[in-house]
Amino acid sequence: MTLHIVNQSPHAGSALRDCLNAFAEGDALLLIEDGVYAAQEKAPLELPENDVFVLSADAEARGIAIAPDLTAIDDLRWVTLCVEHTPIVSWFR
Repeated sequence: MTLHIVNQSPHAGSALRDCLNAFAEGDALLLIEDGVYAAQEKAPLELPENDVFVLSADAEARGIAIAPDLTAIDDLRWVTLCVEHTPIVSWFR
């Protein structure tokens, strides 16, 4: 079970698209920094139905309203996700 971390906006590069192409059942996705723009209801790419997390502090800092089917988390939950998943892959291109 891989934890995929995306920190780039889906409008600025291919990181999220590349991540979703590698995403497998049982994996989890965490959107941080500008990656939280993908958490909006009308984001350009469709996210997996389960195990998609959004760092709430980053969404709040950018004024993003998180889609209701996604899970907002804090830093402590982020650490827990890192402990629960192996490997952890950061997507930044």
